[in-house]
Amino acid sequence: MNKKLRVNYGGLELDSPIILASSGITKAYDNVVKADKYGVGAVVLKTKFQEELMAHSPTPRFTIIKRGCKDYNSTTNLSYEQGYEYDIEEYCNDIKKCKKNLRTKIIASIGCSTADYWEAWAKMVEAAGADAIEMNLSCPHSDYVMGSLGRINQMVEDFVPVVKKAVKIPVFTKITPQIENPVVTAAIMQKCGSDGVCAFSRCLGMDIDIDAKLPVLHGGYGGHGGPWSIHYALRWISEMYPKMNIPISGCGGVVEWQDIVKFILAGATTVQVCFLVYTYGYSVIEKLNEGLAAYMDKNGYDSIEDFKGIVTGDRIKGLKDVSREKTLIAAIDKELCSGCGRCTDICIFDGISFDSKKASINSKCDGCGLCTYFCPKKAIDMVKR
Repeated sequence: MNKKLRVNYGGLELDSPIILASSGITKAYDNVVKADKYGVGAVVLKTKFQEELMAHSPTPRFTIIKRGCKDYNSTTNLSYEQGYEYDIEEYCNDIKKCKKNLRTKIIASIGCSTADYWEAWAKMVEAAGADAIEMNLSCPHSDYVMGSLGRINQMVEDFVPVVKKAVKIPVFTKITPQIENPVVTAAIMQKCGSDGVCAFSRCLGMDIDIDAKLPVLHGGYGGHGGPWSIHYALRWISEMYPKMNIPISGCGGVVEWQDIVKFILAGATTVQVCFLVYTYGYSVIEKLNEGLAAYMDKNGYDSIEDFKGIVTGDRIKGLKDVSREKTLIAAIDKELCSGCGRCTDICIFDGISFDSKKASINSKCDGCGLCTYFCPKKAIDMVKR
């Protein structure tokens, strides 16, 4: 493993900043073996919930939703996958087996509703050899997320100190995006003793079968995410980072190594990956590590710390900092223009003229830049006025 990739995440020394998020891809020893083979830094085991119903998943429980038009579309993974299906003793046996045979750091994930269970289970997974605990306070299918969202901060205050007091290993907390201000929640987590925060779990969503007039899959709400979700995470992590004294683990929307870089630039120490592995298998971990290492070599970075959090603070312009000066205008390369008329159809300013053969920019162009994306021939660029 490339030494440049090593990070310290809340007291855990990891060979890579890439962590597999709690899910079906980390549900048992055999899954962790595959992740270990390809150089993952750590795995967060599938969550063991106190609520027994959450140990049983319906079938089917996954679907991929592709919607939109040819050049304006999205991909969403919608699922209703539940937690670890066996009892807490078997969960601990999986931890012991992982620790006995594998190099990868093991983070146990538990989700409880009462203080006595939080304390007891935290002690059990620590005794089994877990390197750390991630408190699942964010599962989109849990009663505390599906119910009153106002409970989250109170749960943090009630239960994080309990777990911290019960164990000596690092304790991380995972944040739901379905709250008013994630920075406030992260600050409460830090105040209560969390050694690091994971931002974020998936949102709760729904798709509808318009013929059956019912929700798809299991007939209710489900967790949904996809490549689009990275932008929400980057926005909030970049705001958290300057205000936090504990590390952040970014999570959501990773589909290529460049996304790992983006999370780190926004302030994340580690990056959790999930559905990319569902889609392409565990070997993508190796490709993510290789891409990240190549980026670091190209930019002369010797460690993750060298570029962590660069795109935060003053590097992000606020309301009063953004220039409103109209400095750019669209320009069309006549040789590349095919005369398809796509740009004239979408220009709300009537800033593009068309003579039935070629398009041209006129004085009404506002410089919004949208036409540069939708031109199928990439014949439009933005230039100085």
